Amino acid sequence: MEKKMPRAKFLTLTILFFVALYIVLKLFIVYAQDLFMDNNVYNKKYNIGKVWKIESYTEEEQAQTEYFESQASLYKMKVKNYFQNFEAGDKDNNYEYYLLYDEDNKITAAFMMGEFETKMHSIHEYDDSSYYFEFNHFPLYISNILRDYFLNKNHIKTDVDLIKYIREREKEDGKFFTPIVKIKENYFFNFVETNLPNLDNVTYLEGDLEGYMYETDTFKQACILKDDKLYSLTFYKLEYFNDDMIQDVLRSLVIE
Repeated sequence: MEKKMPRAKFLTLTILFFVALYIVLKLFIVYAQDLFMDNNVYNKKYNIGKVWKIESYTEEEQAQTEYFESQASLYKMKVKNYFQNFEAGDKDNNYEYYLLYDEDNKITAAFMMGEFETKMHSIHEYDDSSYYFEFNHFPLYISNILRDYFLNKNHIKTDVDLIKYIREREKEDGKFFTPIVKIKENYFFNFVETNLPNLDNVTYLEGDLEGYMYETDTFKQACILKDDKLYSLTFYKLEYFNDDMIQDVLRSLVIE
């Protein structure tokens, strides 16, 4: 007759099995974090960030302004017409651009207008074309519930909140004794940071507009948040577009 394993021994082996399984899984997650974390982003330090207070045109100013309007079918934007000499380039449902040529047919300036999904919306997409589809893979799988938890825990409601948090957050290495949720949170914000625009030079747009603007040596892109959409205005060739002109364009902006 076959002997049954004593209950105490069975429970002990079961506990040891799950402890060993947890240890292996934890080591695997720590290894995966080290493998997939972008260290260039992780080690980056940012300055505080500038602020532009934008006061929109009054009704009287609007009435006296000649406007330049977008041609897109899915969204309507208009700004003060600094672009009467620009030629329309290609466009799709998201953006359109306009080019200014010199006498030698070289581009001296370009202006782009577009409508996109906000970063906060994109973070929750499960489509395999999304930047954040990476969150759907084992072992660093991050469900939408967990994504919401990370965002709400850090009081992140808008793209501006997200950018401010990422630029200011304290980063820490995930070790074996770091809780799995904390490791995933660290990885989550690291991955989001790798898919944000250049955050070295950010200007926050406040006042009558909510949004942010980032810049490189050659262009500035203002991103305005309205009705859960992101509206972008890109100014290429900063020798042509100075800050006074860009601020005036933003003051004149009307999104219908």
